Amino acid sequence: MSTFFHILKYKLLSFVKATFDRKMVSAVRGIGSLIVFGTFAVAAFALSFAITRFVEPQVGLEVFHRIVSMTFFVLFVSVNMGNIIVSYATLYKSSEVGYLFTKPVSFTQIFILKFLDNFLYSSSTFFLLVFMALLGYGTYFHYALYTDLAVMFFVFMPMLFLSACIGVLILMSLVKVASQFGFRKVVTGLALLYIVIVALFFKFSNPITMLEGAAKFRPGSLASSGSGGGGIMSLLPNNIASNVLYYISKKSPFLAFSETALMLLMTAMMFTVVLYVGKRFYYRTWLMTFEFQAKSNTVKSGQKVKFFDFRKPSRLPSQLEVLVKKEYFQFFRETSQWLHLALLLVLVFVFAISIRNLNVTLRVTEIQTVGYLILYAFAGFLSCSLALRFVFPSISMEGKTFWTQLSAPIKLRKIFFLKLAIGIVLVLLPALLTAVFSNIPFVKMTERRPLLMYFGVYSAFWVTLTLVSLNLGLGGFFANYQEKNPIRVASSQGATLTFLVSLVYLVSLVSIVIIPLRDYFQSLFQFLPFDMSIIVAPGTTLAMLSAGLSAFALVVGYRSLQRDF
Repeated sequence: MSTFFHILKYKLLSFVKATFDRKMVSAVRGIGSLIVFGTFAVAAFALSFAITRFVEPQVGLEVFHRIVSMTFFVLFVSVNMGNIIVSYATLYKSSEVGYLFTKPVSFTQIFILKFLDNFLYSSSTFFLLVFMALLGYGTYFHYALYTDLAVMFFVFMPMLFLSACIGVLILMSLVKVASQFGFRKVVTGLALLYIVIVALFFKFSNPITMLEGAAKFRPGSLASSGSGGGGIMSLLPNNIASNVLYYISKKSPFLAFSETALMLLMTAMMFTVVLYVGKRFYYRTWLMTFEFQAKSNTVKSGQKVKFFDFRKPSRLPSQLEVLVKKEYFQFFRETSQWLHLALLLVLVFVFAISIRNLNVTLRVTEIQTVGYLILYAFAGFLSCSLALRFVFPSISMEGKTFWTQLSAPIKLRKIFFLKLAIGIVLVLLPALLTAVFSNIPFVKMTERRPLLMYFGVYSAFWVTLTLVSLNLGLGGFFANYQEKNPIRVASSQGATLTFLVSLVYLVSLVSIVIIPLRDYFQSLFQFLPFDMSIIVAPGTTLAMLSAGLSAFALVVGYRSLQRDF
């Protein structure tokens, strides 16, 4: 174990030196991260407290914690899918793994190091989100600080760690099975499985139905089974975590402790399985990845004329043709890129279809306002995830060969704005799909002109432009041309800072539209005329905020390309 702790020590020292570098970019990144993280922490705390204070009295303690359990399910699945995709690059494609295999380090130690590295690298933002939301929730229920800390370290961190363990096991099983049946077939099967899971989730656990069904639950009706129901469903990690909060709020410490012990036991057992599987199969599956790569790089595959092949004629100008085809091959050369994009697009489509069939029946202003804002914020979060994952790393992925483009007789703005146009197309189409379909249930409630539909499309355009500009501009400012893995670039400190700025922007939009939205539903349910001038000021504010933020980010990103990298 001395070798293990030796490597761990120098990985920590490397992280500290890279974080506290004296370069101007690192200083700005550090100061900006401190300011934004602090602002975001306060905002997340305030938002969590406000939502808890508003929703809990409306729906009751039991239904509220079922909604919390639903939120934890989304968190659990997000961490799980993220670890499956990120782990492939960390465990199998990292140059550090190949280096450590040449040293007197056991396969098990390398596996544990990279697994922990992957978990901490991909889940650090979730730690901040969960803890600040927990503080806001705990403040409403008058939790002591040590209670929040205990729940964070003994409930939520084990839950996220359990999700990461399951993700790694799925990945290793995927690689093992793919060696027998083919990589594409197995990946397709896994994608279909997640589609079914997400479709069932949105069918049986959507927030609108949960809010509208609050009246059928009587106080104390769930006391015997916690907030997640009884049976085998109570063993799901998201229900266990929700039950802990439910029993603490009900002043039942023994039941809360028993649920916590169950979570720790499940996590410990799963980690033991991960260690056993890693010891037995990690090195074998690592070798299998080279077989997949060799099969895809044969002479026969190279002779095939691809969709965007340079051997095909094109009507585009020669410079633009080269840049467009370069972007295409640069994106699809990484399996994790197109696989992650396909998965996210399918999830967006499933979400849109599921929400489209939602039947909104309860005509209560507060309930409909909260329900609409939940869908609005979630749609914005989907666009934020797409932009962060695929637009932010686009400049860093040019690598050290970027000098060939910068020294070529080609205008720099053509390179930059082509990336902007591609990013807008990539994010805008799913954003418009989500905006239209998520507004259909609310538009069906009235014979009025579909004002909400117009508002959704209007917001989708500005949100897309702003999020793509932020991720492209700040992605250029925080560019890391030495990192070849786009997933690690999208999980870096600069990416986390960009993600938090994007979330603050989305929260600002919600605060801008909440008052006119409430007035709209109030006039609708009370059969009063709606003054259209009420939406002019919020719509103008939304456009000015988005345009200003986009212009600032684009200027920063464009100027960053002119520095010597």
